[in-house]
Amino acid sequence: MRFASRSTIRKAVLVAFIAGIGWLLAPAESSSTQVRQDARVEPALKQARQISNELTDKVRGLLLAELEKGGYDGAVRICSEVAQNIAQEFNRDTGRSVRRVSLGYRNTKDIPDAYESRALKRFDRQNREKRLASEYYEVIREQGRDHLRYLKPIVAGKMCLNCHGQSEQIPSHVTAVLKEKYPDDRATGYREGDLRGAVSVKIALPARADR
Repeated sequence: MRFASRSTIRKAVLVAFIAGIGWLLAPAESSSTQVRQDARVEPALKQARQISNELTDKVRGLLLAELEKGGYDGAVRICSEVAQNIAQEFNRDTGRSVRRVSLGYRNTKDIPDAYESRALKRFDRQNREKRLASEYYEVIREQGRDHLRYLKPIVAGKMCLNCHGQSEQIPSHVTAVLKEKYPDDRATGYREGDLRGAVSVKIALPARADR
């Protein structure tokens, strides 16, 4: 019988940790109020899903690399600061608007707009009722132009609680980092399975041919 090496075991533990500390996608079906007959929606929806997944994967990869160096402190910075820089890079590269948002924010750049706030409150209610969808999208007219608004809800995994849980669950050195860097932190007090936030994508649509 062959046994896994220590490095392999350590890698597996870190991957499991990332699966927990990273925001987890809501395991349900998609939900939309948008009529799918609109030919503009499908291409934009495909882009939104791709951008959302790429952002999530890149942040998860950086978290894994940081944890391999050791400790939660760097992971806190990746999750609350570096993720914003990555989102800005995506915005420049794709010409689309993508970011992570939460009513319980740590970085003020994660504060949702009015549309996102309403959606997050609805997601929270649906999550508690065990009917949260994995994604939500609709076409909204803003400033005289149609936009696809796409949101992928994120729920807290067990290991997220090391940085986002109840006070007694967060290690003392992490608490010290949070108090120093984020004195107005609102991203604690969560329990496993709570709605943590969402990935939000906004794409301007071309004008309809029938207008």
